[in-house]
Amino acid sequence: MTYKPAREIKPKHYGYRGKEPFFKNGSMVHWDSFLERNFIRLADFDPNVEELYHQPVCIHYMTGGKQLRYYPDFKMILNNNQTVIVEVKPEAFLNHPKNLIKYEVGKKYCEERGWLYQVYTEIEINPSYLQWNLSLLRHLGTQDFNDKYSDYILEQLQKKTESAMIHLRKDCHLIDEQVFYSNLYNLIYLQEIKVDLVKEKLNDYSILRMV
Repeated sequence: MTYKPAREIKPKHYGYRGKEPFFKNGSMVHWDSFLERNFIRLADFDPNVEELYHQPVCIHYMTGGKQLRYYPDFKMILNNNQTVIVEVKPEAFLNHPKNLIKYEVGKKYCEERGWLYQVYTEIEINPSYLQWNLSLLRHLGTQDFNDKYSDYILEQLQKKTESAMIHLRKDCHLIDEQVFYSNLYNLIYLQEIKVDLVKEKLNDYSILRMV
């Protein structure tokens, strides 16, 4: 069944709007700000998230004698079948009175259905270098990868348990450089190889570890 959002995504007269691939199921997820785009990347990288949908529901509520509608940004389905409704909000607007009302409305809506409701800001979505690294991994780690080469890279790393990227490259000198990096980045993106993606940009001296 084709997914249909609760609200039509129309062109913006200002700001930015687009779509981001959600690699886990091959879908394209709409975003309405760069912060929302980055949340999609974060959710796709999170091993606990199975599915992600944009503008999932329309919540009707009353405030100040007016009937209003609230469209949360995303719905996540976790691998334990838990449903999470997500609001993405810049930290500067987090505690605006109108938004606080929406959060309460969203929480109540979710509680009635046994769902969770969560608000994400740039603090959770964009810590240090995480998004820079995710952008790199999503671009280079999703092309030209092959199980044969991936297994070879894992075998070489397994011999040392951990290694700087530049040293692992030398250990894998039998394969082409581009093939090495595309397969390595894919392994990192799939979290089969552990590396700190928050504290620094990925580089030749990043320490790689077996999971």
